[in-house]
Amino acid sequence: MTVCWKLTLLTAAPDAGEAALEAAGASATATVPDIDDDSGLYKDTVGRSQHKIEAYYDFEPDVTSMALAAGDTFTLEALPDIDWVSEGQKNLKPVHVPPFHLYGSHDRQHKQRAHRGAGHAIEMNAGMAFGSGHHGTTQGCLALLAQHSKRARPRHVADIGCGSGTLAIAAAKLGARQIIASDYDPDAVRVTRDNAKQNGVAPFITPVLAIGMAHETLRAGAPYDVIFANILARPLHQLAGDFSAALAPQGRLILSGLLHEHVRAIRARYRSYGFTVEAQHRIGAWTSLMLTH
Repeated sequence: MTVCWKLTLLTAAPDAGEAALEAAGASATATVPDIDDDSGLYKDTVGRSQHKIEAYYDFEPDVTSMALAAGDTFTLEALPDIDWVSEGQKNLKPVHVPPFHLYGSHDRQHKQRAHRGAGHAIEMNAGMAFGSGHHGTTQGCLALLAQHSKRARPRHVADIGCGSGTLAIAAAKLGARQIIASDYDPDAVRVTRDNAKQNGVAPFITPVLAIGMAHETLRAGAPYDVIFANILARPLHQLAGDFSAALAPQGRLILSGLLHEHVRAIRARYRSYGFTVEAQHRIGAWTSLMLTH
């Protein structure tokens, strides 16, 4: 039997830890939230808060060569070579963020429940890409989109760091017809395309491989009624100018991937580009922001 390798890392520096695991050749990484808290934080044996990251390899990784931080701890184990992300999804329950109902392919009876409740059913299969709709950052973005849609229905949307395409698909379900979904991970672009087809909105979503706004399709598609960026604080800080240039007058910028302690700095950064915060949504350790300028 062939095997793959799973490395489980506990770290106080999740961005650096994930980068080190990917640099060592991980085929997939995921921050694993605590069972009762969407923060992704765990307590180690002496009570320190740490982030738990799982990484999968097609070979036995050389842990001694990884640039892990002092205090990081890890375990390494051999596993049967199956799609562990998909296997894990079988245990995930449907997510309801009105008017959106998200469910996996193993729970398709939820689609009928969504239709009976006049909601929008979204079937999500993350595969090797991040994003089944269960994370607080995704749910925060969906809640802010739903809030905005009560006043306006965006037609032209960009989803930066699309993961598995949840936000792009949600926008299409609300009536958006020109959506560009980008990610730097080829698996995310592929999964987004597959999920768009599964949900019947593929004609409205153009998935592209890009870092930030650095793609001619994204630049040519501006201005946007709504821009989603569910990524991390550091790239959000760097992309403020690009988002300001690409957002339509009276458009909305929905940001997430922010721990609460990052919010003040991000608000100040975007304020310098003329943005004001219209609404925010907090789930667990995460804050999502909706801005306009």
